[in-house]
Amino acid sequence: MGMVWLLALLACTHKGGEDSAAGTTTLTDGASTAVGPHSVLILIADDIGVEASTCYPDLGVQRAPQPNIQRLCRGVVFERAWSSPVCSPTRAGMMTGRYSWRHGVGEAIDDVPTALDDAETILPEALDLGQTGYRSAHFGKWHLGSDPEGPNAQGWPHFDGTLPGELPDYFHYDKVVDGDTVAVDNYATTQVVDDTLRWIDEQDGLWVAWVAFNAPHTPLHLPPTDLQDYTDLTGTDADIAARPGTYFQAIVQAMDTEIGRLLDGLGDDVLSNTTVIYLGDNGTAGTNNQGYVPANHAKASLYQGGVEVPLIIDGPLITHGDRRVSEPVSTVDIFATVLELTGATASASAGVDLDSVSLVPQLVALDAAPPHAWILSEIFGSRTNADAQGRALTDGRFKLLSLQDRGEEFYDLELDPKEQSDLLPDGLSSDASDAYAALSKALGALPDLPPE
Repeated sequence: MGMVWLLALLACTHKGGEDSAAGTTTLTDGASTAVGPHSVLILIADDIGVEASTCYPDLGVQRAPQPNIQRLCRGVVFERAWSSPVCSPTRAGMMTGRYSWRHGVGEAIDDVPTALDDAETILPEALDLGQTGYRSAHFGKWHLGSDPEGPNAQGWPHFDGTLPGELPDYFHYDKVVDGDTVAVDNYATTQVVDDTLRWIDEQDGLWVAWVAFNAPHTPLHLPPTDLQDYTDLTGTDADIAARPGTYFQAIVQAMDTEIGRLLDGLGDDVLSNTTVIYLGDNGTAGTNNQGYVPANHAKASLYQGGVEVPLIIDGPLITHGDRRVSEPVSTVDIFATVLELTGATASASAGVDLDSVSLVPQLVALDAAPPHAWILSEIFGSRTNADAQGRALTDGRFKLLSLQDRGEEFYDLELDPKEQSDLLPDGLSSDASDAYAALSKALGALPDLPPE
């Protein structure tokens, strides 16, 4: 499966400005920039927006203690990172480096054997084609199809995780290990760390580990008491229904505790030679965001509450730490970033168009060019309510929404971060007008969304 294509990611071929803004990056030949070699650990939290995340400003909600994720803030915090509004498209975009309109996964998918087309080249295949010599493995949530053979057939050499978008129970569930289904009676967040540490310990070379937590996605529950400090929770259905935000926080703290065990379990020598990427796959569900935004502006929507996620990177490349990047970036950028971090070398090119741009320049330089002139999020498909489907683009300050059943909306995110005041009905200032024209032009250059 996959395509034969060029995977050299170089500092000299990093594309910002108009080229990447056009939504097309074709990687070109050359010698890989000397950014490694070192391993890469990708930590994906499930359904957590910036309001619930450490390393971001106080946004008016109660946050779980997250000291271990906070350790990563000594690196680079991306303040304007966007995902897709729901799980499956974000994961597909990270694996392929392509927006949803290219890879075809536009919504959450559980009821098909395989969501991604076999023609798509995903991250572990790209590492192989790039002749990196890195071992790669996927742990935890898949959510790109129900076929137990799917993750391996798609390109992961080792898969140890769960297939559906939501576990039936965090303590009793089935996981799949390279096509074989295994019954598990262990807390899911603990299990994914156990499996990751076991595999890393077996490696005698460099590796890329994709660690996709189910937490803090529903079902809400009471995590083990040794992983969190919320001692007044009872775990009864009535208590969970009465205090969903508090249970959400307990689940987040339990995840942070296990992330700490994972980082400590690598040992100082391995950790000092590992880039750690932590991010969310979409915003917090409306039932769990403590009223930060209305439920229809939370997960599954194209509003900021659905697409604005934490993205934090720490590792040996970063010599100027404790930094914040304000330019817009996308979760699809993980693809190109990991390839450059691993020093992928040249193969033959079939001219595959990527939307992913490496963020390595933002890690190594204080004056790196903005990676994008604009970024995109979109949601579409027969399982999604018609009034939620559409696209959103931002240049970092202004944001244009094009909703299929409701038309356009336009916001100044600096002045109105919760999108309470659509600028279009009352006319636009000069700056807003220029931004609206540029974003409208970019939107108009995209193909129509697939029909329902």
